[in-house]
Amino acid sequence: MHRLAMPLLALLLTACSSVPVETDYNPDANFNGYQRYHWQMETSGSDSSISPFHGQRVKTTLQNLLNQQRYREANQAENPDFLIRYYLTETVEGHGHSNTRGSVGLGSGGGGFGMGVSVGFPLGGSKPERNFKLIIDVIDARANQLSWRGTGLIDADQDSEALAEEIVKAVETVWALYPPK
Repeated sequence: MHRLAMPLLALLLTACSSVPVETDYNPDANFNGYQRYHWQMETSGSDSSISPFHGQRVKTTLQNLLNQQRYREANQAENPDFLIRYYLTETVEGHGHSNTRGSVGLGSGGGGFGMGVSVGFPLGGSKPERNFKLIIDVIDARANQLSWRGTGLIDADQDSEALAEEIVKAVETVWALYPPK
């Protein structure tokens, strides 16, 4: 029953999600052999422009999901099967783009000739669109190579509480697609 529930949950989460998600993976990776993990903290976290609390939300949510799926964090004496790395980076789109439009029209008819020129300027200017890109990597610990990557795009133009909820939702949506089917 558990094997059926996880794919259905993944499908439900991605169908209801407003978070655009992409995944890619190494088809030769043995995902069934991954049971114990370590965090790859030296390359995990977030851009310095992003609150460290958001990075901590990613880690806490991932840790809860790993525990629910019965993965176990390896202790210092054990070798992990895989490493988990996560990162939040900020992207800004629409910055520096001009919405100025122009056109030239020529025409003739009835023995006459005409020409028109128009220029349109936007009123109020456009605001750049801020997003956070969430990246979650699963790295094979023995081969020290990337096995799986999931990414999600989060609208960062929200109040702090809504953004915190959106980050948790994004982690859940991306991780619902792990392991690849």
